[in-house]
Amino acid sequence: MFTLIEITNKDENSLKLSYLFVKEASANDWKKRYQLSCILKNIPIIKQGNLSDFEYFKVTKKQKASFESANKEYLLLLNGNPVSCIYTIQKVENIIDITVTTLPKYRKKGYAKKGVQLAEEKIFANPNVFFTTITDITKEKISSKIAIALGYAYHEKTNTFIKANPILEENITHLM
Repeated sequence: MFTLIEITNKDENSLKLSYLFVKEASANDWKKRYQLSCILKNIPIIKQGNLSDFEYFKVTKKQKASFESANKEYLLLLNGNPVSCIYTIQKVENIIDITVTTLPKYRKKGYAKKGVQLAEEKIFANPNVFFTTITDITKEKISSKIAIALGYAYHEKTNTFIKANPILEENITHLM
């Protein structure tokens, strides 16, 4: 059974599941990745000190760059276990970009597509979101396959797949 949960700093369970996903996805190298992301985002690196790994993870999740305020993060759970992480970034006022990461042992089973599909349902429930986009940066073109399977149209000028909010589609497709 699939469940999509939003990861929030106020939900301890979502943070625990996110921690498990990140540890497995990064082969326990998440601390180095966190420090690199701080450097790239130009935000200070928090010292771990006496914090447990999980407590340190929670502190790092709360730290965001100013441009990340419109981001949301979801986890696709399969029977309670994290399978895929879906990141959404508000590019501009009416456009949300979607990125998905799936744990290696769950790849090529349709879980990333299911995660994106469930995230779209939440995103498109907001009538202020006109479009979602997916940009494929993988060599294998996995994101392209997911985008095409979910009805996205390829926009050559931006090298991006774009999909209109189906609730508003009649009114906004001329903007594509």
